[in-house]
Order: sequence, then C-alpha cells, then structure tokens
Amino acid sequence: MQVAAVLAVTALVVGAPAAFGTSVAQPPASVGAATTTALSPAAANAKFVDQNGTTETLASLKGKTVFVVPYLTLCGDTCPFTTGNLLQLQDLVKKDNLSNVEVIGLDVDPYRDTLTRVKAYAKLIDANFELWTEQGVTTKPSLPKGATLSSGMNGTVGKGDINANLTAIEKFFGWTVQVVPQSSPPPNDWMAPHEKLTYDINHSDGFWVIDPSQQVRFVSGTQPAFTGTLSKVLATFMGYKSNIYKTPVYKKGWTPAEALQAIEWVDSTDK
Repeated sequence: MQVAAVLAVTALVVGAPAAFGTSVAQPPASVGAATTTALSPAAANAKFVDQNGTTETLASLKGKTVFVVPYLTLCGDTCPFTTGNLLQLQDLVKKDNLSNVEVIGLDVDPYRDTLTRVKAYAKLIDANFELWTEQGVTTKPSLPKGATLSSGMNGTVGKGDINANLTAIEKFFGWTVQVVPQSSPPPNDWMAPHEKLTYDINHSDGFWVIDPSQQVRFVSGTQPAFTGTLSKVLATFMGYKSNIYKTPVYKKGWTPAEALQAIEWVDSTDK
C-alpha cells in the first residue's frame, strides 16, 4: 500500500549546455520538477548495506550522479513495478555508457528487510542495480489489536519499524513511511516459509536524482508506469494472473525513458 508523495519543489533550474556541445531537455512537469537542495549530513551519512553485504552511504558516492527510489520487498502494489522500471533504466544507463551513474533502491521496511531477504529479492528480480537496506537497530512494528482494512480501521497508523538511518532519509527527502493494517485476508509472503503478512507499509513514491556535488537536482512524486515482464512470483504475490504488462497499471507515472532523461538532464546542467 502506497501514498503518493506530495511535493512542493522550488528553485527551478534552466538547462545549460552539456559536455561536447549537446544539451538535454528538462523532463516535463508531469514527471517532476527541478530543485537545488544540498544533501544533509544526516542523510549523506546514513548507513546501509547492499545486497552483496557491502556497507554503503550516499556520501561515499560523491562525484557520481545518483538515482534513488523508496522500496520494500513485501510491497503488494507499486514497488514491483518500481523495481521493474529500475531494471530497464539500468539497461538504458549501460547502453548509453553512463558509467558515472548509480541506480539505487532505498529500503523503507528495515525490520523485515534484512540482508538475507534483500539478497533473495535481488535474486528473484535478477537485479542489475543496487538494493540498500538500513544498518543498525530497527524497532518492531505493531498495530492495535484487530486492526485490519476489513475491520474499518483502514485509517489506522501503527508504530515501529523505526531505524535512525531510515529516519534521516525520511526527514531529508520528505518521505512518508507508515506502518498500516494489512489487507484482509492477508497475503502470504513470497519468500519461504510463506507466512501470512501482519502489516503493510504506506510510503511515498517517485524518484530523486542527486548530482555529483551531492545536490538533489530533480524530484518526481509519481508512481511507476511499467510495461514489460515481472517475476511470476511477484506478479502472483500482487494478485495478478499474468506477469506481462502490455499497458501500465499506473498510466500517469514515470517511465524508464523519462528517468533516463532526468539523469541526463542533471548531468548536462552539472557544473
């Protein structure tokens, strides 16, 4: 379950000529908006681990253009389409020889998304980009007894899933991350032993592009407009009969081509 990010973005930047005399148009307002916001020290130094077990921080990527999205491995609606878009985006990045670009998913459910689970998710989707989950202590999520969508408690927000590293990211990017009731009947985990899920996470959607000087330069608050083929396991987990999506579920969302345009526009205006 997701909530779309509500973004008030100021300080629009006019595109400047890129290297070698070329320029890239800024993505349209339907995709997102330009901004110039320095990455905060807390967000830059928040500690993560990637699917390979390597300790990571955004600060360590200074000098690179970084494309980030929020995700969790047990998301039953937008996240599989987000990661599907990231797979295609990484292919486009490679095709265009953009060796200075990093494509990263930042986890918003660190209590469940341990390194073991993130590794399994990366294998499931055949990830060609980085999946990060927070290091450190995460509090246990909880909801009031009997809180389910069918019980009329769909407005209930629980507690927990708090991690200092995620909090720093939430605060800087303005993300909404909430423990909420699971649908009823609850789905089973896609990962063995396939237990029934006990809570869901409401979170912001969209993408953020950080330039090599660690300024956030483009922000999108839209959902992913995915077309293509997903993992059959994830499609089934979401309740779809087919894993092939000829038209997007979220038709007004961002596409891999638009994400690439945002990256190349940021690169072309970086000084």
